[in-house]
Amino acid sequence: MNVSENGGGKYVYCIIKSPGERKSFGDIGFGGGEVYTIEYKDIAVVISDTLTIKYDVDNEEDIVIHRTVVEQVMTDHSVIPVAYGMGFKNKKLVQIAMKTMYKAIKKASQFIDNKIELGVKVILPKNATDWAGNTDECKLDFLENLKGISAESKELTLFSKRLILNATFLVDKDKIDEFSDEMEQLGNKYESLKTQYSGPWPPYNFVDINVLSKKRGGFR
Repeated sequence: MNVSENGGGKYVYCIIKSPGERKSFGDIGFGGGEVYTIEYKDIAVVISDTLTIKYDVDNEEDIVIHRTVVEQVMTDHSVIPVAYGMGFKNKKLVQIAMKTMYKAIKKASQFIDNKIELGVKVILPKNATDWAGNTDECKLDFLENLKGISAESKELTLFSKRLILNATFLVDKDKIDEFSDEMEQLGNKYESLKTQYSGPWPPYNFVDINVLSKKRGGFR
């Protein structure tokens, strides 16, 4: 199958506000393919041409490429990240999906505009008896202070007994420094605990990454 912009498979990485015209992000897609935009009204999907519309969820190399593209686009745009493996047979089907889900995409776009995701973990020492503090009070202290700087937050699974807090925060870009300063102060306050602060990330935990899929359409 010959791949071209108008025909052939299309792989979607993320969704952004329309740049006003076709925009290229360079040859950073699968197989070194060009990553570019397809417009619909005031939104655009970021895609590359592909011979494949099914992707292996266990292919770590492809997953890394997907994430890298999204993170590169994020340097200049607010992004709605799309689930890995979302391929379409042709441009027309992409446009139909954009039209069908336009309202949900628009709502999500307004919600995450100029915002990024930041992750926070608070971890007990290896020998928990070395810390005499109250874990519930510590968790609440982190949450209350960081929520005050964030547009929204979510607590994630505590996958280890040593985890006091595993949370993610949606933060306006102009408040990143304030958030970082607060994290530093909290880290100093609880210096015997280990704190992990990660990001900025695309807002995976705050939008429906399957927004273009018939299986789970819509904003959550």
